Amino acid sequence: MRIPIIKDASRAFFINNYLRKGLPCVFCGTFSNFPALTKWITPSESNAQLNLPYFLSLIDASGKDPLVDVESGRFNHNSHSRSSTPTSPDGPHGFFRTQIPLSLFLRLQSMTDVPKEYANLYLAQTPLLSCLPALSEDCLPKPEYLPDTSHIYGSSAWIGRNTFTPRHFDPNENLYVMVGGKKKVVLWKPSFVVGEGQGQRRGALSNDNFSPPASGETPWEIVVINPGDGLYIPERWWHEVESLGTGVAASVNWWFREPVK
Repeated sequence: MRIPIIKDASRAFFINNYLRKGLPCVFCGTFSNFPALTKWITPSESNAQLNLPYFLSLIDASGKDPLVDVESGRFNHNSHSRSSTPTSPDGPHGFFRTQIPLSLFLRLQSMTDVPKEYANLYLAQTPLLSCLPALSEDCLPKPEYLPDTSHIYGSSAWIGRNTFTPRHFDPNENLYVMVGGKKKVVLWKPSFVVGEGQGQRRGALSNDNFSPPASGETPWEIVVINPGDGLYIPERWWHEVESLGTGVAASVNWWFREPVK
């Protein structure tokens, strides 16, 4: 299947044609009015860069420098089989998770010559909008495609260079909005999976969980999302996400459920 690209769609159109049918779609340029697109990112003809002075001013104004979870390293992945495994912690590109002050992460991301050991730091699945509440105002107005706040189960920021999130599925609906840079997203229908799997978020999963596609049917679909674009990923659709280019890629997402009516 091809992932539909829609523009200027109403909430009712989205709900009736995609959300209730459990079908993904790309919102082309729908979120270009987010202040985050110009406040978080410094315009560049080639690669997106963080607007470091802006972030540091918010940290100073808040009076606290929150600790954030970051990952270091990359996941190896096979582009043909779409398998994903973490690199060895003992290897030259070892993978690990740790906590550091937000200001330190931002300074490292803004360096033109990043030390090798910090080259692949990734602020992933981090509730940055609640860690630094002033940032929430940069993601307003709240996307009209989301239900009221009581049905939103979480929101995260994803910031880094040369990043890769391995194949996984989410137990809730996912609206993913690109703020800076661009990312490639690969999606699989739930029908290509044998059984329910483990359902863990962002875990490396074996291809043994996948059933073979019907003759002539492509087992995955690839989309590229740019600043201002959004991607609706239905619950239990498997997906992996990879940043493109050498600049910073920044995005935010919301996990939600549409109330039953």
